Amino acid sequence: MRGTTPIRALAATATVSALLLAGCSGDDPEVEDETTTSPTTSDADATSAPPDTETATETAIPDDSEATTEAPGPITSADGAFELTLPEGWLDVSSQVEQQVEVAIRDDEMTDDFYTNLVVASEDPISDLEESIEVAAAQVAGSDGEFEMLDPIEIAGEEALGFLLTRTTSGVEVAQTQWWVEHGDRLYVATFSNAQSQQDANTSLMEDLLASWTWAD
Repeated sequence: MRGTTPIRALAATATVSALLLAGCSGDDPEVEDETTTSPTTSDADATSAPPDTETATETAIPDDSEATTEAPGPITSADGAFELTLPEGWLDVSSQVEQQVEVAIRDDEMTDDFYTNLVVASEDPISDLEESIEVAAAQVAGSDGEFEMLDPIEIAGEEALGFLLTRTTSGVEVAQTQWWVEHGDRLYVATFSNAQSQQDANTSLMEDLLASWTWAD
């Protein structure tokens, strides 16, 4: 029987994804941890990172000199559970991310001061997924951001629940679409991020990325 992951871990997963995305943008060498941004009184603990991430207060920007340039094709998640097709002109920066993630890829070209990118992390499955996602979205948005819940979609045959988050990160207005999909004994959190000005233009790119998702089993 599936256990219930504490909301704090769920919120931390969303925040880590957001930090990784922010870490791919702008000219600042580091991004401050936003887990302490505008917590509610009752949910202050929910924005605390779990033991494996609580010391990661800053996330460095991936260095282009270390990025892996690949021809468009499949890349495999760190746990070997799924593959995604790398779009043309994108880089695999998974090895440069300090936190543990399954996949981290981004466009090689910056658009409106931001690198469009996708990060996939994973968690233990939870029993109250829909409610927990909404709580996590509100906490990551904080007092300055906005979010809306999205209609479910399918990722490689599995139902995925998600939300659209807009906020300012490192001085750039950013739109982040996050999808939560369970498969086997894991919950995968896929966050697609771009400059807010590019949100409409990149919808088909996000859809193509998710459509290329295939499970190994």
